Amino acid sequence: EHPPLKMRSIIVLCAAIAVAAGEGYAVSIDQMELGYLCTQGTSMGEKMLEAYHLCSGEMTQQQTYGPRSLSRSDFCPSPSEIKKEVKGYLQGEICVFKQMGWIDNYWQTGWNKDTVLADLSSLPEEVSYFLLDESIMGECVDDITEYIYSTTEQCFATYTEAGQSKVARTIDFYAKVTCFTRTFEEVCKEYVVGMLYAASSNAGMKE
Repeated sequence: EHPPLKMRSIIVLCAAIAVAAGEGYAVSIDQMELGYLCTQGTSMGEKMLEAYHLCSGEMTQQQTYGPRSLSRSDFCPSPSEIKKEVKGYLQGEICVFKQMGWIDNYWQTGWNKDTVLADLSSLPEEVSYFLLDESIMGECVDDITEYIYSTTEQCFATYTEAGQSKVARTIDFYAKVTCFTRTFEEVCKEYVVGMLYAASSNAGMKE
């Protein structure tokens, strides 16, 4: 149990309901609070809450700028430099996913699909539908990887076969994490807004 986040999320939700009802309060919901409101009451929500708590240090120290090595045009960074920068940029997400059992210590080797599927399936259908839709996630991943390869094509050609394999795994991991977090945030926003409208409508009917 982590009362500070839960209590703040409850306060934020109540204030947001007031906004939806036209009371005029200003409310800001950060990523952690949004994730909690979107997953509360689910097994994934409990795991995510614990993971956020354990990974707070990594999330605070995380790079705020994107992995520049994936779009450099002035020189070609080594495959190891690319991996290091992407790992630094995603260190918060990597820590959370490790704590949830979605990936292991060798974060580029792949996802523990059974664990990911079980956790996502515990979410409300309005949320899990989009996160489990392979066509939606696949299109996003393809768009990101194609863009990165288009900007790093000349550098990619200079790497050895082993280097190209390392870079390809790094790009694939970066794209999948980026697409998941982006989709999760967008879907959760819509879900929470729907909750607010429903709550404000019910409040209005009782008046």
